[in-house]
Amino acid sequence: MAKRSLNSIWQNVEKFYQSYKNDKTSLTQAEDKLNELLAKEDVQTIINDLGRVLLSEFDTFAQSKFKLALAGDDPKFVRPTSYDAKSKVLSVDPFRVLEFYDQCKLYSEDPLSLGGGDFDSYRKNAFMAELCKLPTKAMLFLKILQQSAITDGLTHIGLSEVPQGILDDVSYYQTLLWALAQLERKMYAMNGIHLRTEYTLVWHEAEWTSGA
Repeated sequence: MAKRSLNSIWQNVEKFYQSYKNDKTSLTQAEDKLNELLAKEDVQTIINDLGRVLLSEFDTFAQSKFKLALAGDDPKFVRPTSYDAKSKVLSVDPFRVLEFYDQCKLYSEDPLSLGGGDFDSYRKNAFMAELCKLPTKAMLFLKILQQSAITDGLTHIGLSEVPQGILDDVSYYQTLLWALAQLERKMYAMNGIHLRTEYTLVWHEAEWTSGA
């Protein structure tokens, strides 16, 4: 059997998710296949290593572990990610990451009607619509980084208190924007890839963070 990699793991996750989305399997069957994959020790090792690479510079996560896990009925797992400060574990539900990507694509279909006339809602949704240009694996990175912003209250305007439950449109937008700026910086440092150039991401420069 070929050695697993992050790419091969994510390809399997997408296959299970799309099988459910296309009504080829039930959600339960898709989740069972995903749980079987996630039970593999090397899978969780690869994900833990990914989390360390993405968040190595943040003291909050110095001793933390990172894992893929289905959210299930956990009331604290309200986003694709959840951080347990007591156990120091950052969990990512890969199906919810892909649901987030689908939501971004939905917003991109009719950007003029986004937000229902509310600027904060429009700005958040329009930014998400722009993100659907990224590959789905980048959404996994993005969501891990956004969770770090939520946990530490890190945003480009110095938001110091981010609610840990449901985020309002402003907090959601700010933490997501910060996460993308961080991802752009890391991708350039590691692979020489400029995300905005590579995927033609367009956003008002005055809204863009420096990533510092």
